[in-house]
Amino acid sequence: MKAAVNRNFLKFLLYIFVFAFLTLTIITKLQPVFSSKNANEIIPLEPAVEVAPAVDPADFQRIAVGHAKKTDIGLSLYRDESSKADVVWFYTHVTGSETVTQAILTNADKNNIPLSLAFALAYVESRYKTRAVNYNKNSTIDRGLFQLNSSSFSKLSEEECFNPEINAKYGLTHLRFCFDTAGNEVAALAMYNAGTVKVKSGSTPQMTLNYVSKIMDYRDGLDSLFEQEIVAKIENKQFVHVAVLK
Repeated sequence: MKAAVNRNFLKFLLYIFVFAFLTLTIITKLQPVFSSKNANEIIPLEPAVEVAPAVDPADFQRIAVGHAKKTDIGLSLYRDESSKADVVWFYTHVTGSETVTQAILTNADKNNIPLSLAFALAYVESRYKTRAVNYNKNSTIDRGLFQLNSSSFSKLSEEECFNPEINAKYGLTHLRFCFDTAGNEVAALAMYNAGTVKVKSGSTPQMTLNYVSKIMDYRDGLDSLFEQEIVAKIENKQFVHVAVLK
């Protein structure tokens, strides 16, 4: 009995010794870190790798302002013979008519109007229907692809208004005038719908604001689809061509 107690007591002393030894070892290793000498020292970190900005920050404002003045990607590709057919193909599937597509493309190009904006305007005005007609409360009539008003375009006959080439010519020339007068796309579209007087006087109707919103929304959809179906396809062609040359 006494021998058993002695063995247990010895085990207990051994545990105490091991615990004390481990504790002393840990404290000894940590002491340099927590000593008063090192308490206020800043341990240097690995130097951060600085990544240079892709664009000089000094040019941010200039680039942001100049972005709006860039040539429309659709126009650029349409004016390039190597990609023109792709643009025609895309918008022909949008309108369902190559005749309508060619009329809009030709006159948007002549008037330097972004393609997606020209097609969005035609969609909201007539759903690309060349013989679309709208009777206004003031007894005037809007006709054709870009809904030319019988009062504003009184020299045109009814059949001329229904001709997509003639309609697109006058419609997009007028939109160009609105662009030059207003100075921006939103105000230009408002002028196309409500007239320059109302917009300049600050009395643009809510109906016109809704009209502009519809055009811009549809345009965004066209731009997204164009980027996906045409721009990406052309960039891939160029990549493959360069790869083959290498």
